[in-house]
Amino acid sequence: MLQRHLQDTYEYLFDTAHRALLDGASFAPFGAGIRKTGEQIHTNVDLPIERSAPTDHISGLIAGFRKDEEENGLIAAGLVFDGRARSDDAAALCFHIEAANGSAVEVIVPYTRQADSQIAFAEPQISAVESEIFTEVQ
Repeated sequence: MLQRHLQDTYEYLFDTAHRALLDGASFAPFGAGIRKTGEQIHTNVDLPIERSAPTDHISGLIAGFRKDEEENGLIAAGLVFDGRARSDDAAALCFHIEAANGSAVEVIVPYTRQADSQIAFAEPQISAVESEIFTEVQ
């Protein structure tokens, strides 16, 4: 069941980030999660984008997820930002997604903007990473 929640969170983040890319040049990092009640949540950090760095948003999102976990209980949570692929420095959607059992993955999806204003995505690069949201495995 956790795998399905991770997949649902990834798909929501990917679809929302894809729409944001189609609407403009970039976007502030944002997150999504699934509470133990089954409710899907969308979250962002209210920081002025012109005076803050993506890392400020990411830190705020992680802190917000930790608080939401304490107050409401989360099954899965993740965030996405418009970044760069490590392999070739190409533009990429960068995801960090975690399950409540402490497993976490990083998904990097390189992309290119095409002349017709569409976005062409390369194959996702997936790797296991350390958990940052669910730091205390139950």
